[in-house]
Amino acid sequence: ESDRLVDLSANVLNLSKVENQTILTNTAEFNLSEQMRRVIVLLENRWEEKNLFINLNCSEVYINGNEEMLKQVWINLIDNAIKFADKDSEINITILQGAKFVSVTVSDRGEVIAPEVLGRIFDKFYQGDTSHRSGGNGLGLTLCLTIVTLCGGSIAVDIKEKQGSTFTVKLPK
Repeated sequence: ESDRLVDLSANVLNLSKVENQTILTNTAEFNLSEQMRRVIVLLENRWEEKNLFINLNCSEVYINGNEEMLKQVWINLIDNAIKFADKDSEINITILQGAKFVSVTVSDRGEVIAPEVLGRIFDKFYQGDTSHRSGGNGLGLTLCLTIVTLCGGSIAVDIKEKQGSTFTVKLPK
């Protein structure tokens, strides 16, 4: 219970800080691919516990942005993918570099987001899992949306029955 409260406090503080920010600060060029590898290692205990295979498909991609804020986006998206992925399945992460945008997709093979829940997943404190068996506090995707929007990007989700969910983040280069 104390771990849950610590997570909730941290997420509320992070969201409050980001929501009150109107200009993106502390931007610099960084290696997005390396950042993604570090986040995967950071969450290793979580995905190993479910015997998941993490497939990272990318070349070395550099982006200009707020490295710390974007790290929070990847942690939340990958953590959610781990939470909802079927045991012994895989999570696919792809980073593609376009002319003007960088696209990051995180796909899991597992529990599909119900269509009636889909429209609310980015709402503050909303959890589609009313049983709360998967943990969380309903702030992770809100934080992702707020950060990505502040960065001038977009986030979308695509669901495919019996194939899981795919979150796509597009960020300007």
